[in-house]
Amino acid sequence: MTHLHRTLPLLAALLLTPSLAVIAADNSQAIANVQAQLKTPFHQTELEQDKSRLPLKMVEFLGITPGMTIMDMGAGSGYSTEILSAAVGSKGMVYAQNNHHMETMADGKYLKQLHDRIDGAKLTNVQAVIWEMDAIPLHNQLDMVFWGNNIHDYYNSLGEAETLKILKNVYQALKPGATFAVVDHVGSAGNNNDKLHRIEPHVITELLEQAGFIEQTTSDIYHNPQDNHQLSVFDEQIMGHTDRYFVKAVKP
Repeated sequence: MTHLHRTLPLLAALLLTPSLAVIAADNSQAIANVQAQLKTPFHQTELEQDKSRLPLKMVEFLGITPGMTIMDMGAGSGYSTEILSAAVGSKGMVYAQNNHHMETMADGKYLKQLHDRIDGAKLTNVQAVIWEMDAIPLHNQLDMVFWGNNIHDYYNSLGEAETLKILKNVYQALKPGATFAVVDHVGSAGNNNDKLHRIEPHVITELLEQAGFIEQTTSDIYHNPQDNHQLSVFDEQIMGHTDRYFVKAVKP
């Protein structure tokens, strides 16, 4: 289920722009592409992740259509990259972005997994890139950016100002009318969200507004009422099944 979080000025004008019209279009082909990818021999090791990542519902909410150019921000080992790659099809493109920290993290384990995925799943429309979060060298080139389960790390460790630099750089990389989607583990006021690897949803929405994004829409596909927001996301009791906030916003 999706919910309109708020509609801000310029919505009427945005509805007339070509980029938004593409994003709002029927995305049944993208969903069919993902369905086919989920059945490939390579993907069978990811079936457990599929249960919590809900790739078909994710692509449906994002409104992806074939031919889009998308950045998987903080791609890590590339689970989302694989899904986005299938969704945009052979005429689309996905940048699997990681920064230098991820490049060296765990002795390069995650980057190796990403490249193994690109090669093993034959993701010919994916380009793996090493760009710092606030130094993405693109300008008005992306139809969508997806940032999964990662904004909390930057906000909790660097603070609001530095996180805004990242979001404003994303804003610059997107085409007018394009979508920025963020999902992350829900935190609550009064808890040590830094230690728990969580973030309060209102913090995300306020950051998006400050960065210039409008028309925020949320989905409850990752909502889990059994998560009391008091456990670390790595706690075995909740790992992989946290309550997550999923929002997409538009660059005017």
